[in-house]
Amino acid sequence: MATLLALEPASLRKLLKRGLRQGLERQDLASLLELEWHWKVDSSEALDLLAALEQRGWFRCDGDHWKTHLG
Repeated sequence: MATLLALEPASLRKLLKRGLRQGLERQDLASLLELEWHWKVDSSEALDLLAALEQRGWFRCDGDHWKTHLG
């Protein structure tokens, strides 16, 4: 949790925090990306961010939910 709290910008913390328990459905992820970053879920910026987070093992798609995996 300390890792999560230390992340900048705040919008990244919000994204990862929302994925902690049950995860985010694709529509919830799309809404959050639109609200916080003004990106469409299929934009190159959003896809790059999600790929980078997946590569780190922090945020990945588990079935039909995106979930945060820190630790």
